[in-house]
Amino acid sequence: MSMLVAGCSSDLQNDPLDDIQDDGTSQDDGTSQDDGTSQDDSTGQNGDRDQGGEPNQVDVDNGVTEVPDAGNIPSNQFEFSFDTTEFAVVEGAGVVQFPLTITRTAGHQNDINLFVSGVTAIDDELLGRQFSDSVISVNETQTQLQFSVAIGPKPIRAHERNIQISGIDSAGEIFAQVLTLRVTPTSAPDVYLLIGQSNMVGNSEDDAKQAGPGGLDEPVERIKQLNVTGNDSDNFPNIASFTNPDSLVDTNNPLTVAVDPLHSGLESAGIKSGTRIGLGLAFAQRALLDTSADIFLVPAAWSDTGFCSRETNLLPGSGWNAAPQTNAAFSGTLLHDRAIARASLTLEQTGGILRGILWHQGEADSDNQICASAYAQNLLDMVRSMRSNIAEDARGAAARGPDADIPFIVGTMSMGGGQVPFSASKLLVDAAHRTVGEQINHANHVNADDLIPPVYPCGAGSCIHYGSVALREMGVRYYEALISTLP
Repeated sequence: MSMLVAGCSSDLQNDPLDDIQDDGTSQDDGTSQDDGTSQDDSTGQNGDRDQGGEPNQVDVDNGVTEVPDAGNIPSNQFEFSFDTTEFAVVEGAGVVQFPLTITRTAGHQNDINLFVSGVTAIDDELLGRQFSDSVISVNETQTQLQFSVAIGPKPIRAHERNIQISGIDSAGEIFAQVLTLRVTPTSAPDVYLLIGQSNMVGNSEDDAKQAGPGGLDEPVERIKQLNVTGNDSDNFPNIASFTNPDSLVDTNNPLTVAVDPLHSGLESAGIKSGTRIGLGLAFAQRALLDTSADIFLVPAAWSDTGFCSRETNLLPGSGWNAAPQTNAAFSGTLLHDRAIARASLTLEQTGGILRGILWHQGEADSDNQICASAYAQNLLDMVRSMRSNIAEDARGAAARGPDADIPFIVGTMSMGGGQVPFSASKLLVDAAHRTVGEQINHANHVNADDLIPPVYPCGAGSCIHYGSVALREMGVRYYEALISTLP
């Protein structure tokens, strides 16, 4: 639970049930001292129940008082009032506070302990809530009720939450009131990294793109992309170019509306002559339904590449490995490094939030038993490195690290045409895809076994490539798989 710190530590007070663990025991001893104060730590969270006590009870002056269920509960002795009826907070925008006034009846002399919590677990999600002063003595009439909502791993829509504020005095008198808190999502864009080989680049059949008005691949103003340079020796003539900003992106026009093919730069006035598509735009179209922010796609895939070294690689080292390899069977780190650089550049230029990493690859590692056997481990190492090394965003350092809650989604390899049965080495790679959620936190796979002819025609060259109908369907499935990895 996020905690807001305001005032001195002895003034801080949270919901009386907030520190109760799932096993029903309290996280501190919760016992009361002879003078009626709790033995809790310096945060002043003296509302926790005793070990072994009832979960809806708190100690007040050596007595046990029931914590009220969610709802409005009047008191004959005191009540709360606010200077405003508008309780609102913007996700990730920091703390907002609202003055709370306590009114007592004549002769009421007892201290009042204040608590605040969401009515349900959903209301409490990523919610920081606190009072500047949570124990109100007889000579006090005001405190500040403070809220914040941290940015989580997935986008949210504008919504309302039910928040209960409760007061319990030292005689056991209770007052409770439910208020509505309006939450506005962050405006920071959602950023998704697209990596892998040809199926992520988009190697559908020629003339597949339907980008005209009303077309399936029509550009959408809220779906944007890093306007990347093409995958060729002109843009990447040497090792240094793979992380050189001048080589990574069109520096004159770095951020544009997303247009297929995503891995090609705009040629003029929003035009791209390429007619093949990938899965990225369909993914973003589906993701757009669940966010009020813009979406930025970061194309960083490269055809015919993998962890394995291949004679067709542009340069020695043009691979996805997280670290240099000593075995000559493996390639290097250049594509891994380029993906991190492109994602970091996008976050820096947009102020966006990294929401996921989409991967489609495996065919290039299926031809070599050594590479296939190491595929699952290499995949894990790559994901852990990207989650750690892509630049921080508005979520801060807590959203970086090997097991950070940045979803990682992979797609299974094509079974269309003459692609099956898979060889023994290809089965190893296939198994790594299908069990990725068991091996990597916040990961999942897209099962594309059914995306085969005749309903789903193959892409260019052979059925190792998915056609446009399949790729559009895969984009939707990638998004649904991504969302399933998060609570």
